[in-house]
Amino acid sequence: MLTVSALELRTRLRDGTAIVIAILVPVTLATLFGLALGGDDPPLRATIGFVDLDGGEFPAGVRREVTADEELKGSVTLRDLPGEAQARRALAADEIGAAVVFPAGFSRGVGAGEGGDVTVLTSPRSPLAGVVASAVVDRISAVVDARTLAVRAALLAGTPGDRVKELVERNGAAGPALTLTGDPLAGGKVDLAVYYGSGMAALFAFFVVGASFRSLLTERKLGTLDRIRAGPVAAWVPVAGKAVVGFALAMVGVCATWLSGTLIFGSSWGDPLAVLAVLTAHVLAAAAITMLVAVRVRTDAQADGVIMVISFVMAFLGGSLVPLHNLPGVLQTVALLTPNGWTSTALAELAGSGAGVTAVAGPIAALLAIALVTGGLAVAGLRKGMLL
Repeated sequence: MLTVSALELRTRLRDGTAIVIAILVPVTLATLFGLALGGDDPPLRATIGFVDLDGGEFPAGVRREVTADEELKGSVTLRDLPGEAQARRALAADEIGAAVVFPAGFSRGVGAGEGGDVTVLTSPRSPLAGVVASAVVDRISAVVDARTLAVRAALLAGTPGDRVKELVERNGAAGPALTLTGDPLAGGKVDLAVYYGSGMAALFAFFVVGASFRSLLTERKLGTLDRIRAGPVAAWVPVAGKAVVGFALAMVGVCATWLSGTLIFGSSWGDPLAVLAVLTAHVLAAAAITMLVAVRVRTDAQADGVIMVISFVMAFLGGSLVPLHNLPGVLQTVALLTPNGWTSTALAELAGSGAGVTAVAGPIAALLAIALVTGGLAVAGLRKGMLL
């Protein structure tokens, strides 16, 4: 297998296709898109559901602070909803981007030093709303913790019952001293150079791995594959050897595009380990899809045409050419049927929030599932045709 891989790599480097398709073209296009369209992608508008099952002063104080915050004016709208079930339905229908749910008895529990839980509902289709809702709840948590400690300290200090009762009543009715420090929208802004850089990386990963599987068809037509099979090698060795080279070159390509975007524009794609995990999962999915194409077509020319069509359609629908939030709602849903859609969603989350691997575990799992399903179909096709 190493011999086949070495031959494939030497051939790809000699004819220049590896350097051009894996590095030069995606880096150049990502740079041109970044120069022409780069800069902060301003959060558009977000609607956050507000569910107040408590009816106390604490949620009312939160509402006052959010609506009065200068950073949120014109960008964030609060929408009152009667319950959590209605909030989940509105979230699923994309009527809101996130929701904050105050349970019944929340103000009383805070005033009694028992704390309280606020539920946050978010959607990957509206990262801005999720960022704002999380920022609000983070501040609520800080206020609740401070008040809980104050009441418990008073109890431990042996404060008379009447005095503790007065303190509890005052805490329960005073409302939160809530301040949204800094820029609550900072996590929602993503440099468009990141969008287009990651989009070019995702798009050309298909072409890079597709070139290796396409060469299998060429070698079958020329008779080279039959001569390899005549030797003392297993039937799967030629396929595996070329797949290794295709995967390795695609990883070099996506990482080169990532590195060039960081160096040229100074924009971060997010946590390096998480970005690498997402890119690896995407390349695996791209390799599986292109291999499936290679075993279903008859000639290398057909493989070129089909891979090109699939690559650009997935790139458009998946947010590699146009940011996902600029697509209509229906297409945003369709995007999740493509590996590019999951990759765009994950990288936007990483670049916008600075989160780690756990925040994109879902998209990574979806990419691996796509790779597993399409790879399994491709292997079945190989066993019926190219391997036998």
